[in-house]
Amino acid sequence: MKSIEEYGNFPAFYYQGIVLDPAELRYSPHPDIIHPSVIETDSAWENPLAKYYMYYAPHDAPGGICLALADHPEGPWREYPYNPIIGNVWPPHYQVSHVCSPHAIWNYDENCMFLYFHGENDTTRYSTSRDGIHFEYGDIAVTTQSFGPDLTEASYARVFRLQRDTGKGRYWMLLMGTLAGTRSIWQAWSSDGRYWEASPKPFITPPPGTDQMGPGWLFTWKGQNYLIAFANREDAELYNPISDLYLYSINEDFSEAECLGLLMDHKVAGTENYRINDPCILQTEEKIYLFVNVGRRLCQSIGLAVADIDNTKQ
Repeated sequence: MKSIEEYGNFPAFYYQGIVLDPAELRYSPHPDIIHPSVIETDSAWENPLAKYYMYYAPHDAPGGICLALADHPEGPWREYPYNPIIGNVWPPHYQVSHVCSPHAIWNYDENCMFLYFHGENDTTRYSTSRDGIHFEYGDIAVTTQSFGPDLTEASYARVFRLQRDTGKGRYWMLLMGTLAGTRSIWQAWSSDGRYWEASPKPFITPPPGTDQMGPGWLFTWKGQNYLIAFANREDAELYNPISDLYLYSINEDFSEAECLGLLMDHKVAGTENYRINDPCILQTEEKIYLFVNVGRRLCQSIGLAVADIDNTKQ
């Protein structure tokens, strides 16, 4: 596999360290937080408390969708004092063992935020908000049955609003689907972010040398669409995985993905680190911020890698 330095014009990310540690949080039912989703607030928001909001969650029950605030992507990030903002019981809509994997996107068509999350693992839901703190329940977005009778998980969704409608919809959902014990990336499409048409086959299967993977982050760089996704090494234990980030190129109509190789090895966060996964990108005029999970499964923190933008080469 190639290394990050061999991609030439692709941004070179350098790991900076942990920006949110579960040991320092008030709401921390487990020593573990995952699936960062960072979004910038602006004038469309109602009374934002900071310039940047980060949504995250503990993995195991009861989970809970949580919020951290910062005025700069590098932090300091401070915990919202009333976490969790969405719990595992929301009468009369659901009562589940846990909720997890938040993903926030501003829906410009409805002028509000959509927040996607799962609970249980076979169901991805969404809620809506004008301020990013108080939410109204939306509905179920997809379940395993949306993809066919044999899928056993449909969770950890990431949703992107594309620059143009591909003919299948403008909103593209990537999520982790489990089929016959293998976790791959599956996809669904929507014209409004509410009602989804699921694809009956996986979009991306684990790359060579890996056996499980999770959904990635869509990133457009110099006119080319890329996907950054994590995969678990096949020589590691299933419940003590070693995870790395891989880079994919995506074609114009978002129908095919080509694996370009290894983007970031788990050891960039330290020689004893096991995982670098759940990527989330935030781009400003000067830098690109790559938020990730680091640590071991069920004992992860949120870390940050940063790439400088060379404006002379845009």
